[in-house]
Amino acid sequence: MKIAIIGSGAYGSYIANLLAEKHPTSEIHIYEVGDSSLKNENQIGYLSHILNAPYNALSKGRFFGYGGASVKWGGQLLTFSHNDFKNPSRFLYDIVELNEKYKNTVFSKFNLSNIGEEEHLTEQLFTKTGIWLSYFNRNLFKYFRIENEKRVTLFSNSRVTKLLLKDKLITGFEYIHKGDLKKAVGYDYYFLAAGAFEGGRILLNSQLTTNDYLSFSDHLSQKAFKIKSGTKMGKTDFSFDVKGASLITKRMIGEIDSTSFFAHPIFNSEFPFFQNLKKFMFGRHFSIQLIAEIIKDIPACIAFAWSMFIKKKLYVYKNEWYLQIDIENPIDSGKMSLSEDKDLFGENGLNIDLTVGKYTDELFVKAKEIVKEYLDKNQVEYEVVNEATNVEKYEDTYHPFGIYSDFTSIEDYFTKFSNMLITNTGVLPRAGGINSTCAVFPLIEEYVENYMK
Repeated sequence: MKIAIIGSGAYGSYIANLLAEKHPTSEIHIYEVGDSSLKNENQIGYLSHILNAPYNALSKGRFFGYGGASVKWGGQLLTFSHNDFKNPSRFLYDIVELNEKYKNTVFSKFNLSNIGEEEHLTEQLFTKTGIWLSYFNRNLFKYFRIENEKRVTLFSNSRVTKLLLKDKLITGFEYIHKGDLKKAVGYDYYFLAAGAFEGGRILLNSQLTTNDYLSFSDHLSQKAFKIKSGTKMGKTDFSFDVKGASLITKRMIGEIDSTSFFAHPIFNSEFPFFQNLKKFMFGRHFSIQLIAEIIKDIPACIAFAWSMFIKKKLYVYKNEWYLQIDIENPIDSGKMSLSEDKDLFGENGLNIDLTVGKYTDELFVKAKEIVKEYLDKNQVEYEVVNEATNVEKYEDTYHPFGIYSDFTSIEDYFTKFSNMLITNTGVLPRAGGINSTCAVFPLIEEYVENYMK
């Protein structure tokens, strides 16, 4: 069996590892626009125009190369359950079923087990526990050792531009390598894993969509409360436990008018050592002054290390932290279409139009009130944070959904093409109250297990 994977990010890496395990005689080819050097949208040569709200997730949140955006931001392993959606569509219900079916299978690939049951706090709120992979395990390309897999052949610096379709069968695709347009054909199966927006751009460019645009949405974020009475609220402790080098996280989730929201802790945002270390590790910023500031915070650093390595708890600076609320922007609030302007590859860029309407602001107010009632009931000491609805934040809230999700059922999704699966968060009709990357892994498991001949 000969298989082509378009993209080597979190999904492409997961797919390659699973195929090597389930189909050990297969020949797997990965086409990646980048290489071992991680690049953002501008550096790789892509182009996007933001037409309305200042949604900078494309220019600042996307990264290309082996491992993709997860190398930069990591991400939490969280899956859906039947607590997440009160009135799901048939397709969304099927997704939840597969999430519950394969949750332990997915977690086991990271040497982790189910780490906490969901707990109802009120009629409107429940908790969900997740795993924030360690800094050293976030690059799934490296974690699964894809480069060393003998069944895998890498085609780096190869930008796929157009899929070729005959009836429901993908017959190949066109790609650009070193400025030359080439064609790849003869594969039995194809996996489109180029990311939510680039995957959508490829589908639009290939004229495989019903319209000349695709709808989409994302989570919106807002710092809501500053908690000043510790991490325990009522009987529930929202502090992060440490397991190996990963963090066991906890959040509260609710739903208003078929719109999900979640409130999750932001720890140590005012901890100087943490912020300076973040600049050093992620911002690649180096100066004598920065090193001096890190050294000055050594006592706090020692407390941080003691808590992490001895107490197995994440240190919380001054025992104060923020509770941030993220909410689904309604699905009809965003559109993506091809731009007439060309990127550095000579390909059409993207026009991105995202609207944050009055209704969304009203949902934020309702969500904050639900969380506030819980805080008051449990005598939590807090300050209300007045911060405008934020659509610029990209580190924790880049969860595009609803891009290519108009399916009646999971069967409809799996059989849309005879020999291709689209894998990105955009296939999810809702992002729910989670960082939704992991919710697509179970869909890949089911497809490989039961739909590949």
